[in-house]
Formats: sequence, C-alpha cells, structure tokens
Amino acid sequence: MKKSALSFLLVTALLGSLLTACSGNSDKNNSVPPSATSSASASASPSAEASESPEADTSPEASGSAEVGESPNAETDASPSESSEPSTQPEASKKPEESKQPAPSKKPSEPSKKPDPSKSPEPSKKPEPSKKPEPSEKPEPSEKPAAPTTGDIVSAMLEQVEQPMLMDMSAEQMETSYGIDPKLVEDFTVKAPLMNVKTNEIAVFKVKKAKDVAAVKKGMEKRAEDVQKMFESYLPDQYENAKNYKIVTQGNYVLFLISESADDLEKAFKDSLK
Repeated sequence: MKKSALSFLLVTALLGSLLTACSGNSDKNNSVPPSATSSASASASPSAEASESPEADTSPEASGSAEVGESPNAETDASPSESSEPSTQPEASKKPEESKQPAPSKKPSEPSKKPDPSKSPEPSKKPEPSKKPEPSEKPEPSEKPAAPTTGDIVSAMLEQVEQPMLMDMSAEQMETSYGIDPKLVEDFTVKAPLMNVKTNEIAVFKVKKAKDVAAVKKGMEKRAEDVQKMFESYLPDQYENAKNYKIVTQGNYVLFLISESADDLEKAFKDSLK
C-alpha cells in the first residue's frame, strides 16, 4: 500500500511539473525573469531527489515520468510551491472485518441403539389358567340329638298328665317287683304310689338289645298280676284299675302303665320320643 501511494504522489508531481513546463514555454516567448529560473532550479532539485528514491526506480511509471522530468523546461519552469507540497496520502480503506462464521450446530444426540437382531425377544409368559374353585365341603350332617333318658320321658309325661304322688324304685326294688335283670336294660325309671292306697304306676325301660324286649314285657305282666292280687279284696276300684294296665313298645323303649289316664300318658310317651 505504501509503495503504491508513493508512486501515485510521484506521478502527480511529475504531471504537475509537465503542465508547468508547457505553460512556461508559452510564457518564455514573453521573457521569463531571472528569478523564475532560480526558483525552477530550486524546485527541480527536490523533485530529482524524490525520483532517485529506490521506490521510484522500482515502478515503470516512475522511471518514465523521471525521464520526462529531466527535460530542460521542467528544470526552469517548475514552481516551487506546487512541487514542494506533497498531497496528503489517502487513508487506506479498512478491510471489512471478516464475518464470524456461525458456530457449527451441535451434532444431534446419538441415535437410539437399534435392537440387537441376534437376540430374539423372550416370549411373553402365558397366563396361568385360573384355578377352578374347589367345591365347598358339604357340611357334615349335624349329629342327631341324643336320645332322651327314661327319666326325661317320665318327667315329660307327668308334665302333661297329672298323677297322684309317686316315688322312684331303686334297681333292687325294680328287680324284686318286676323280676327283670338290670343287666338287660341300659336305662330305666319306675315310679310307684307313695301310699299303698293307689295302684297308679309308670315304668319306662330302655333295653340294650331288641331281643330282650320280650323278657322285659314278661316282667311287666308279672308286676300287673301282683298288683291285682294285692287290691283284689282290698280296694275293688283299684283292682279294676290294675286290670286295665298297658304295655307299649317304641323302638328299644318299653312302657308299663296302670292309670285311669293311661291313653293320655301313652300319647305323651310317644310325643317325647319324636
């Protein structure tokens, strides 16, 4: 840039001196005063020095203009004011700043890994079949209520049918009165009159085995005959009552009755076994 600026200045100065020389030739005919000659020589010297600078020798334009400047008209007619004041160098235009290149956009994140084709997907587990509900256990049939005792049966009968005052016989008394072996029966209850003026009597036997029912009945018949003999000549009405005795069998239970209300007592006996 500096070399081109200096070359421009030199060319401008030489052109100015050429113009001056041309105008000087026209004025030479009109007589040039001696002061002009001296000033021209003075102005020529600095221009010549400028032409001798190494930068001027390098450019062809400067060498051509130097040859023109060596003409005698240039030495005599150049005005010192025009040659001595060099023109201001034009400021070199600033280079445009390089636009910043946009930053490269970030690479997209790594693509999701492709599934490995070699690995076969695990088969989904088949849902297990639902278990069939287990049938609810059938409730066991409730145990049958225990069979009533002979004492319970007699008590139920007396609650329904009123009878005169009666008392319980012991096993020994029962064996003596009825002639029944206690080993044949599982349970028994015998109620006889408290006073010996009545023939009313209630007896319930539960035999162990059905085959022994006949032996129990035989003992009851014996007991009826004995009561009849006791009241045959003593109290005729009670004798008649004893003659109307009853023997009833219900399963393993055997009932013996001497009473005016024998039918009602029989019904109460059967109801208690239902």
